[in-house]
Amino acid sequence: MKRNLRLLFLSVMVILLLCQPAYGTNDITQKDIRDGIAFCKEYPVSLQIDGVPVNPDVPPVIIKERTLIPARAVFESRGADVKWDEAARIVEITMGTSNVILTIDSKTAFVNGASVSMDVPAMIIDSRTFIPVRFVAESLSWVVGWDDLSRTVKLTSPTINEKIAINSIEVKEKPDYYRIIIQGDGIVGGYKSFAYDSPERFGIDIKSAALEIEDEGVDADNEIMKAVRFSQFDAETVRVVVDLNEKVAGKISYSSDKNSIYIDFDKNQQDEYENLGDTSTDGLDVVDWRATGRVVVIDPGHGGKDTGAQAIRDGVEILNEKDINLDIALRLSRMLKAAGVSTYMLRETDSSITLYDRPALANAANGDLYVSVHNNSSPVNPNARGVEVYYNAKANESDYGIYSKHLAETVYAEFMKAIDIPGRGAKSEPAYAVLNKTCMPAIIIEGAFLSNTEDLKLMMTDEFREKYALATAKAIIQILNESVEE
Repeated sequence: MKRNLRLLFLSVMVILLLCQPAYGTNDITQKDIRDGIAFCKEYPVSLQIDGVPVNPDVPPVIIKERTLIPARAVFESRGADVKWDEAARIVEITMGTSNVILTIDSKTAFVNGASVSMDVPAMIIDSRTFIPVRFVAESLSWVVGWDDLSRTVKLTSPTINEKIAINSIEVKEKPDYYRIIIQGDGIVGGYKSFAYDSPERFGIDIKSAALEIEDEGVDADNEIMKAVRFSQFDAETVRVVVDLNEKVAGKISYSSDKNSIYIDFDKNQQDEYENLGDTSTDGLDVVDWRATGRVVVIDPGHGGKDTGAQAIRDGVEILNEKDINLDIALRLSRMLKAAGVSTYMLRETDSSITLYDRPALANAANGDLYVSVHNNSSPVNPNARGVEVYYNAKANESDYGIYSKHLAETVYAEFMKAIDIPGRGAKSEPAYAVLNKTCMPAIIIEGAFLSNTEDLKLMMTDEFREKYALATAKAIIQILNESVEE
C-alpha cells in the first residue's frame, strides 16, 4: 500500500514538472509552448462559466503555470466586445467600462489605460490568438477559480449593474490642493463637467449612477470652496456641484481602479490665472477660467528610433520629422500654458513611444482633447505640399463639449491664415489608431511636406515652427472657450 502511494506521488510530481517549465525563466520558448500543448492534450483543461461547461473549438493550454484560452471563447459569450487588429497584432477586450489591450508576445498590457505587467503574454498558437485567462478575467472584474482535481477553470462573470452606486463623497486637504473624492461601489463610468459664473460653481454629472448617500452635501469652508452639494439630478445621473469662493476650475481624474473620481482644486490656481492679464505673452487670448481644468494632450509624432519622414538631398539627411514635431510641440505647450491651459506632453525628449501606447497614455491622463503634431512626406510625388488636418468624430464628444471635426476645421483655418502654404483640407480618417483609440476628441496635424522643396525651405525656418504652434494654440483656446459657453 505504501509503495503504491509512493508511486502515485511520484507520478503526480512528474506530471506537474512536465506541465510547468522551470522557474526563473523570463522568456517563452517554442519548447514551452510545445510542452504545454502536448501535456494539455493528454491531460485536458476544462472551462466553466457561471457553473456551465464551455467547450471552445480550440482547447485551453497551460504555459509557464498560466492557463491561456482562445481570445473569443469566453468573453464574447457574456457580451464583451473582442477586437483583433491583424496589422498591429493587438487584441482588445471591452466589457462595460473595463478595457484590456494586449499585444501579441508582449508582457505589457493596458488595463483601463494604465500599463500593467503580465507573467505570460498573449500569443499566437496554431494560428489562433490565446490570452492569459486569469489576468484578463480579473481585469474585467470576473472571479476566477481552479479545480485541481478536475483540472477546470471556473469563471464567474461579473454582475453588470445598469447603475453604479455612489456611496461616499468627501473633501480632503492636501499640501497644494483640495481633493473631492467621489466613491462608487464599482467602476464609475462616464461623466460630463460644467462650470458657471455668478455665482461661481464647478461640477460634474456622473452617468448611469444612483446616489446612495443620505446627506445632500459637505461643508468645505476653505479659501477655494464653500460647500459641495450632490443630488440625484435625474433617473440616470448623479450631479455633484462645488460652490466656489474663487474662479478655480477642478481637474478631474480617476483612481487606479476607476472606482473613484477625483476633483482637484489647486490652491494657487487663481493667482496664476489672474497674473495672465488680458492676453498671454504670445498675443493669445486667455483661456476662460472654466476651461483651465481641461487637459490638452500634445503628442509630438514619432521619436527615438522612429524618425518619421526624412528630408534627404543628394544622399544627405537634412531633417528628421521627429525633431521638427518635437520642436513645434514644445512651443505649443509653452504657448498654451502661458494662456492658462493645462497641457500633458507625451514626450519632451527624443524618446520612443509605440503607436498604441500613445492613445493609452492619453486616456490614462484623462485628456479632454488630443493634438498629434506631425509633418508630411510623399516620396512618389515631390510636388505634393501643404497642410492637412485629420479627425475622427466620436459618439461621446458631446460629453466634452468639443467636437473633433470642428477642432480640425478651426486649426486648419488658423493655419491657413498664419502661413503662406497651400491647403489640403480637414479630413475624416477613422482608421488612424490615435484618432480611434483615444477616448477624447482628437486630431492629427500634418503641417507640410519634407519631400517638397518649397515646404522644406519653410520648415527649416524658426518662423514656420512658431506660426505652426501659434495657429494651433489659437484654435485650441477658441475651442476650449466655446466648450464652456452657456
